[in-house]
Amino acid sequence: MGKKTKTSSDTVYLKLKNAIRKRYIKQGSQLVEGVLAAKLGVSRTPVRSCIKQLEAEGLVYTIPNRGAFVVTPSLEEIEETFFVRSQLEQAAARLAAQRITPSQIKQLNKLVEKENEVFDQQDLEAYDDVNDSLHSEIARFSGNKVLASYVKELFDRTRIYLVLFDPFLKLTMSPSLEAHRNIIKALADHDSQRASEMMENHIKGSVADLKAANVMPDDYLSI
Repeated sequence: MGKKTKTSSDTVYLKLKNAIRKRYIKQGSQLVEGVLAAKLGVSRTPVRSCIKQLEAEGLVYTIPNRGAFVVTPSLEEIEETFFVRSQLEQAAARLAAQRITPSQIKQLNKLVEKENEVFDQQDLEAYDDVNDSLHSEIARFSGNKVLASYVKELFDRTRIYLVLFDPFLKLTMSPSLEAHRNIIKALADHDSQRASEMMENHIKGSVADLKAANVMPDDYLSI
């Protein structure tokens, strides 16, 4: 079988999701089908499909008779999402520790080396990608495809939440090298309990950084 060809809906979805992630479309902004369709050079149908997909992922919400808007989640909602993500990533780490291979450990170490490189360069987009890849690979190495899929979805959501509420880029590139190395060490030792603990500590650290940075003051207003 050949490669699956991307449809116009796939293209619109990726463009809109990236626009939200990169804050080209700000939190609370309305997604007007006709305007987006004209800018993207497509009909309203793929735009409507994309908006529904983003809504299912929790990045967009719809108000009857008003339209669709980019989410403006509260700190409580973000903490709840991080909690669920933590539980799933801890499970993934435990499973991965039981079956991970030397070649897979090597892959993870290469990602950490890349993470260090792009962090030094302050390359935000590349840093996002390598961080995403590292967490996704650990989940994939768990051997549970359903778990890996949910981890990926929640990782994307928490990353976008941080971007939406980090207007001064305080957190987007916070260094996580040591945390990642600790996780990989536990995985290499096939220590399920420690791998889970290191993953939990890592994700808790992200939430703690969020509170410490105070990136969501009550009077914050996006115009």
